[in-house]
Amino acid sequence: MIPIKVRHLGLAVLTLLVCASPALATHPDSKSEIENLKARIQALEAERGKPTDLSPLGKKITLGGLLTLEASYAKNEAAKSSSDLALATAVLSTEIQINEQIGGHVILLWEEGNGPIDVDEAVFVLNSPPPLFGQSLTFIGGKMYLPFGNFNSFMLTDPLTLELGETNNTALVFDLDREHWALKAGVFNGAADTAGQSDKIDGWVAALELTPAAWISFGAAYLSDLAESGAELVQDTDRYASNTPAGSFFLSLQSGPFSFVGEYLTTLKHFSSAVIATGLDLTGGHPNAWNLELAWLLNERVQLAARAEGAADFKDDAQRYGAVLSYGMHKNTLVAIEYLYNDPRENAGIQKHALTAQLVFEF
Repeated sequence: MIPIKVRHLGLAVLTLLVCASPALATHPDSKSEIENLKARIQALEAERGKPTDLSPLGKKITLGGLLTLEASYAKNEAAKSSSDLALATAVLSTEIQINEQIGGHVILLWEEGNGPIDVDEAVFVLNSPPPLFGQSLTFIGGKMYLPFGNFNSFMLTDPLTLELGETNNTALVFDLDREHWALKAGVFNGAADTAGQSDKIDGWVAALELTPAAWISFGAAYLSDLAESGAELVQDTDRYASNTPAGSFFLSLQSGPFSFVGEYLTTLKHFSSAVIATGLDLTGGHPNAWNLELAWLLNERVQLAARAEGAADFKDDAQRYGAVLSYGMHKNTLVAIEYLYNDPRENAGIQKHALTAQLVFEF
């Protein structure tokens, strides 16, 4: 039950069918023709008076969303404090399932302080009827989060691994799922082209997840260039000489009421010193991040979780520690409170204590 995850649900604009009456004969030749015309007119008028039946669309389109109300308080070691109350996120999502082979979803996202509504995801999904290796191949195309990084978390604040590696782009992804493993691979045209590189589809991503038993899953992923992530590590592409690939590795365990997630994300090649000098959060040539979380489900409504995470050559080499207590008030409503301590190790950063409370409503 906890943590609540945003599902890809559905939204659509419905169009009413406009009926047009057939042309009437100006001079009918017989009484029977007149009676037939009257009967047709009466039938059309009766049909117009009936309410439109939208039940077939309701079976194919699902509407849903998420609202998050957030109260926060922060204080640093310099004795400066701040507080805020915000509608942190508003999500409106649709899921369309035409049949077993064709579907898709659209997710609209609004975040306070981040401008207008964004199309967070808009994809279509095609399932191939002919099996490949005993399983149907799924083709996914559109604007999406690339399958790089696992980023599972029980906390309210995003992990540093997500801040470093989460990548949203328009891509084509192939997904092959079996009972104990899943393989994904895709291509895209990245925005962070190296100096002198032409604008073309040259980025790619691949991920493999293994689930040998119900209580364990682990996997790895590869991204051809970490400069494509939302961290925007490269600010000046004129100084960007070559792509910087990255890898991520994760482990997830479940034992009774206890759950554990761990992840490590790192570049597989160093950024050049020229790129580092113009980066915002890039403070070294080998950015990497790790995250460890342990959760305890006390009962079906209450969960306690703790986190330890860190980064290097990124976000001032921050080290973070915290805990969160979540309570499922109702089926679709959750309240949680989180404490997070942030200790930056580079650039004489200031230590910070943050307290965040959230009320989450999912529909």
